[in-house]
Parts: sequence; C-alpha cells; structure tokens
Amino acid sequence: MSRVTAKYENGKCVDIEIKRENASPLMLLGSGGKARELAILPKNAVKNESFDENRHLAVFLGHGMGIALEEFRHLYPRASAAVVDKEADILEAAGFSCPEDIFFCGCEDRLEALTRLSNWQEQNGGKAFFPIANPCYLRLDKEYYGFLREQLAASQKFNFWEKVRYKKFQSGKTKLLLVSSKYFLMGEVVNACKNLGIEYQLIQLENEEIAQDEFVKRLLESIIVFKPDALMTLNHLGIDREGVLVDLLNKLELPFISWFVDNPHLILYSYAGLTSPFLHIFTWDLDNISALNARGFDNVYYLPLGTDAVRFHPDNRKKSVPSSWKSSVSFVGNSMIDKVQKRWEASSVPEEFYRDFLALAENFISSPKRVAEEFILEDGKRDFPKLVGYYREKLDTEQRLAFETGMTWEATRLYRLNCVRQILDFSPLLVGDNGWNVFLKDENRPWRWHSPVGYYDELPYFYPHSVINFNCTSMQMKGASNQRILDIPAAGAFVLTDYREQMEPMFDIGREIICFREKEEIPDLVRYYLSHDREREEIVRRGRERVLKCHTWTHRIAEIIRTMKEYYGRDL
Repeated sequence: MSRVTAKYENGKCVDIEIKRENASPLMLLGSGGKARELAILPKNAVKNESFDENRHLAVFLGHGMGIALEEFRHLYPRASAAVVDKEADILEAAGFSCPEDIFFCGCEDRLEALTRLSNWQEQNGGKAFFPIANPCYLRLDKEYYGFLREQLAASQKFNFWEKVRYKKFQSGKTKLLLVSSKYFLMGEVVNACKNLGIEYQLIQLENEEIAQDEFVKRLLESIIVFKPDALMTLNHLGIDREGVLVDLLNKLELPFISWFVDNPHLILYSYAGLTSPFLHIFTWDLDNISALNARGFDNVYYLPLGTDAVRFHPDNRKKSVPSSWKSSVSFVGNSMIDKVQKRWEASSVPEEFYRDFLALAENFISSPKRVAEEFILEDGKRDFPKLVGYYREKLDTEQRLAFETGMTWEATRLYRLNCVRQILDFSPLLVGDNGWNVFLKDENRPWRWHSPVGYYDELPYFYPHSVINFNCTSMQMKGASNQRILDIPAAGAFVLTDYREQMEPMFDIGREIICFREKEEIPDLVRYYLSHDREREEIVRRGRERVLKCHTWTHRIAEIIRTMKEYYGRDL
C-alpha cells in the first residue's frame, strides 16, 4: 500500500496526502494552498536582507510541491540553490524533475547529505548555507531534516570549512582519530595513547578498506565534534586507492599519519593521488625515505618498530607451557613457500619465466640494492632482459607489485633456509608453516617442527623457554631490524640475530644484543652462548634495559607526536 496519495484537479497534481504510522496524515499544502509553501521563502532581498544571493547558498529541505522553489528562482535568478529530499515517493507523486541549475541530494543518511552539501558549498566559493525548510518535512522526519536545518543554519555564523580547518597540534592535549581494524598493532597504539595522555577516537573497519561514503560520514562527524589533530592509520589501512579520501583530507587541512610497519613500496604504489602536504609517512626502514621522496612523498620519517614490554615480560617464564615449546635453540618464522607461490600466480607472468624469476630472487639476496623495483629494473634488466621486459611492458600495477613481492619473498625463503641449516647441529625447534617439513624432509640431523603460535596469547610465553631464540630477517628489510629483536629481549630472553646496520643506534651491539654478519658465524656463536650462561644472561639484562628505556610502542607514539608538533610549529 502506497504511503502517499496525490490529489488531482484537471489532470494536474495539486496536493499530496502522506500517511504516517501512529500519527494523522499530513497534507503538503492543505487548506492553505500555495500560500502555505510560499510562506517558507525569504522575503525579497530589497525589503529583507536575511537572504543575499552573493553571500548565501539556498538549500530547500524538502521539495514539496515545488511551488516555493519555482518562486524562489523567479525572485533570485542568480542565486545558487539545492534541494535535499529523500522522499522518493513524494517526489514521484509531485512529478519532480530537477532543473539543471539546481543541486539535488537524495541521500538517506543525514551525514552523507551534509558531506555532499559541504562539497557543493566549497565548489561555490564557500558561501554560507541558507536553509529553507518545509514544515511538513520537519514533521515527517525531524531527525533528518531538523538536523540538517540546524547544521546549515549554523553556517550563516561560520563557514563549515573554516570550522574544520582549526589549528592542529597547537593545544595542550593531543587528539588522534585512529583508523582501526583487526590489525595486530592498533591495540598497542591505543595503550600508548593512554600512557601518554593522548585523547583518541576509533573509526572501526571490518575490512581492509571501508566504503568511501561510510568512511567520509564518520570522518566528518568526528572532525566536527572531536576536533582531532590528525588522522592516523597503519599501513594505509582504510584509504581508498583512487585518492578520494586524501583529496578530502587536503580540503579539511587535516594531517594524515600513515605508519608503515610493512614495506610501503609494496602498498603505496598501487594508490593514486596520495602526495599531499598533509600526509606524513613513518616507516621502520631508513632505506625507504629517499625512494619515497623520489615518488613525491615529502614528509617521510624514520621510526623503528617497538614492543609491548608488559606483554613480553620475564615473568612469563614462570608460566607452565607445553613441553614441546622448550628448546635449546628455536626459530619462529614462515618458510615463505605458500606466500611465494600465491604472489607468483597473482603476477600472471608466463611459466616459461619461472626459472629466471627464481634466479632473479637469489641474486637479490647479495645485491646492494634495497628496493625491489630498483633492483629489477637495473640489475634484473642486465641478467634477465626478457623477464624484465615482460615485467615492464605486459604487467599492470597490481601484477607488478605481486611480482616484486613474490621475488622478495623468494629471496627471503632462500636466505632463511640457508641460515636455518646453520643451526641444525643443535636439534632446533622450528615454529611455522608446513613448508619447513618440505624443505628439510631429507635432512638427517635431528630437528623438531611446531605449528605456528599466536602472537598475542602464545609467543610472549614461548620466547622465555628457549635458551637461544634465533632470528634471520626478511629480505624486504635489508638494512632495518624486525620485531623479534625487541620482543625477545623484552621477554627476558636471548636472541641471536643477523646484523642490520639500522640496529647500530638502537643497541650496543655485542653488549646488549648479539649479531652474526655471515651465516658461517652462526654455529660458533650458538655453541658459545649455549655454554656461557652468565654472559648470556648479562646480555639479556642489558638488552631488556635498553628496550624499556628506548623501544616501547609508547616511545614510538611519543616520537610521532613530537615530529608532528615540530612540523606544525609548536616549540616543545
């Protein structure tokens, strides 16, 4: 049954009755006729200066019968006007056809409607809104039309864009708007904010990218009410690939912090329109900065990874754990077998190039080049011209990224396998995917395999029950250090890791952490520290002290805030 009934005279609709649940019907005009709708108009500007077509944008909240809109266009022929009406059945009954010079918004969501009106406002020079509300529509849905009337009326006193373009990082207390999902580090960010007294709000995402309109709706609502100093996300989570959101943040002049804890080259380059003076990229790898600068990203900062020294704590050693967790030497890590295959398939490179792909990845291990794309286009072009020619000419952006990622993972697979072979004399425990059983199936030396353990609920208790926790870093970070060299000392455990130059300012190498530079060093180092308990325990103690002093997630968030305050001109 239809909600509306049109009243006709001489074949023309002259009024509309609107049925309502638990309320009497509404007539758009009723006994007042045309005069009822005309009464909502502002007076002629000569007699009443409440509306000025040079300063105002008229917004009709409800089209009604269209009588008021028609008269308005006659009175103010040069004025810009919009119609907001989500009542599709009323519009159809009234025979609505939007004139070309009228901006129409039929959004069901009031915040989305406000967003679209705000964009229209900016396109029209930022003039103040002048709401013209049809009383019937206010009675029909006050939460929608009444809300818009209040918000639009406020713009006669202030410009919306001026309201959201407040000064950032200038007040005494910092506010962050956090784009949150199931990503494993957001809980640590929240705890760090609490430790530092930073106010925060979360925009929760169910998927890696939120629908654009829904995100914008929540964003604008939070900006108006919460007034954050910046939007912050991890690994560009929640940002659309078309760059629409970054464009909006530019208009809002809202700083946008993107903290990369994975390789930004394998993420950022698949997005468009991301260079912005308001975008601030923090990356765990110092080597990324020059490459990102070359891509047009000006505000790029080095920020090492951190750890949660409460979660990873020496007291975890006291907890009873499965006997299968206990070992003299252990390594927790993925064999990369499935990751390589999936990325290779996603690249869509013909199978005839697979051998060259594997050889290219092996060459990447010893190459001084740090960025996969740079290595492929320079070294790869020399050694495998046909493969690189196909990569350059036949692959789209997503396929190229899949190829680069796959090559990086294959290099990591080979490197890890070669390093792990060096600890096999010590009956190690390998924790990870089933790929280890594939690669070491013919190995005669004894070793044990364990399926992956959970980062939050198991790994903090696993590390303290290995005498030596072995670490070999991914090839996506040739100069940087990974999470393990912080989590393991925090847990009061010993780590033997491969050397990375960016460890130099983080630890006193040799006193706070032990590194190998060549894989051939590994057996002697393992043998030495298994037999020198006191020296090993001293290194653990000093390593944990350094982590507590310099390398928690709270330290990292504090550094981000210091950087942003310095950038936006406030002396600390």
